[in-house]
Amino acid sequence: MARARTSSARRFEMDGVGVVELKKRRLTLPAGGLRLAYGGVLKEVEVAYEECGAPLAADNVIYICHALTGDAHVAGVKPGETKPSGWWEGMVGPGRAIDTNRYHVICANVLGGCSGTTGPMSLDPDTGKPYGSSFPQYSFDDAVDVFRMLLKELGITHLKALIGGSYGGLQAVNWMTRFPDDMDCACLIATSANLNTQAIAFSVMSRTSITDDPKWNGGDYYLEGDGKGPKAGLAAARQLAHITYLSRELLQKKFARNLQKEFVEAPAEARAERDRLFKTYFQIESYLDYQAMKFVRRFDANSYLHITRSMDFADPCAAYGSLDAAFARVKARTLVCSYENDILFPAWQSKEIVRALTRAGKSVSYCHLESGTGHDSFLTDIAHLSKVVGGFLTERPVTVMKWQERLHRNVLKMVKPGARVLDIGCGDGTLLDVLRAKKDVRGDGVEIDVERYQEAVADGHDVLWEDVDEGLSLVPDGHYDVAVVSDTLQEVKNPRGLLHEALRIADEAIVTFPNFAAYRIRLTLALTGRLPVSKQLPFQWYDTPNIHCITLKDFRALCAKEGIEIVEVKAESRHFLGKLLLALGLKNLGASRIVARLAARRH
Repeated sequence: MARARTSSARRFEMDGVGVVELKKRRLTLPAGGLRLAYGGVLKEVEVAYEECGAPLAADNVIYICHALTGDAHVAGVKPGETKPSGWWEGMVGPGRAIDTNRYHVICANVLGGCSGTTGPMSLDPDTGKPYGSSFPQYSFDDAVDVFRMLLKELGITHLKALIGGSYGGLQAVNWMTRFPDDMDCACLIATSANLNTQAIAFSVMSRTSITDDPKWNGGDYYLEGDGKGPKAGLAAARQLAHITYLSRELLQKKFARNLQKEFVEAPAEARAERDRLFKTYFQIESYLDYQAMKFVRRFDANSYLHITRSMDFADPCAAYGSLDAAFARVKARTLVCSYENDILFPAWQSKEIVRALTRAGKSVSYCHLESGTGHDSFLTDIAHLSKVVGGFLTERPVTVMKWQERLHRNVLKMVKPGARVLDIGCGDGTLLDVLRAKKDVRGDGVEIDVERYQEAVADGHDVLWEDVDEGLSLVPDGHYDVAVVSDTLQEVKNPRGLLHEALRIADEAIVTFPNFAAYRIRLTLALTGRLPVSKQLPFQWYDTPNIHCITLKDFRALCAKEGIEIVEVKAESRHFLGKLLLALGLKNLGASRIVARLAARRH
């Protein structure tokens, strides 16, 4: 086989995972077969799976749960082909987010699927004919049980990471709540704990499109020959679903109200037939037809019915009584990612998971990624996702430099060893690194810049993506001992609100900010008439992130007005004259940077 590969396949093998073969394994089942959650029994279960990457080891397995209509081929070149065709090529491979130089990656087709794992089109051992209508109803519990049985037979008892997007994310939620000891960490991408009402409605309409097709025949259509079966119904289901995968903005940008040229210029007879069938002439219709026909050629209607129904009923709240109770069981360090304009799995559902994990005191990071694509962004627009997931999976040693320690020396003095700390505006996590190294503090962060977020996560910190101007909705009251607002106050639109939020979530707050009343700033303005550019303020006026000019006196006045107690103030200066002014008690004039410890005033 190696000799038959083309040069293009060999070139990709150097850059990607190379040729990956589909494997099938018949599971060893209990006596009497696999008893399903709804009472049905499968006497035989075969699982189709693929694996790639580093040699299998006890601590390097990453399991990926595929999306609704996906399969086991997550990355690589199929045997006999020349180009990579995995559905997550940009994420899985050497040096990529899921680094196959380090990890052994496994993905299996789900129970009830149509890509090799036992499903409705498989042969019933009792009849020798396709199951069709007799294929039993199953749940996510059953699907995850099959995955775990496969891993056990492969000699895998523990996962480095469990990763799932969309439908796969729902499976991952089931897995990490039912079997919390199975994995070290988990990534939940563009998903939720359960489907919202609108998503269920889309599923219902998709299934109705299939079951109302006369050629569905109650599920028994496999013996009717090629071209038979509910292809029209399945096509309509795919069209409806596809609309939910893309954002309204993307559809408008790509198609607007543009007409399809070949329809408009078709002979009069053809146009009359389109009119009779209530077909339109728009490009969007042509696009949906194309997507539907592609899907019909590769997917089975009965599998679509079973998979979507199992997805509709997936609900950890029903299993454990509440979302909090479900996620209180989790032991894995968890990353949750949502996307802008995701119709199917909106961000508020990701935030529900994050809040439940946070309330339970679990290790969780959250990132909201802006993309114009919508739900399908996790498959098609993965530049930022790759950085976030790659950072989360990275285990790199962190070295704290002496200058970093000096920069944060006064913050270090104010934080007690072992305290629970949240760094609001944590940047790349430098302060959190220092606190961990010098005070044995396992701190968390809040950051909105994706690049800096990725760096902080890669250092092993839990980081929440949140716009602090809109509040810290993901963090419960009194969750931390200390909230640090490090050089962030001057960059936000609502500093008053940020101070109150910091004291809501923590017993006390430590605030640092550049003092715009420092003598060097005053002198620069007086002598040159221009705003200063320095190590403390390294920006030109036109690209500075600082939107407020804060002085120590102004800060004291704000705290007095807002009922905030200033417990302690440390004034910093790196220059001789500044230090002299501080020694004389002239903090507002001498200090280039202020470090203040705050507490809510008791009434």
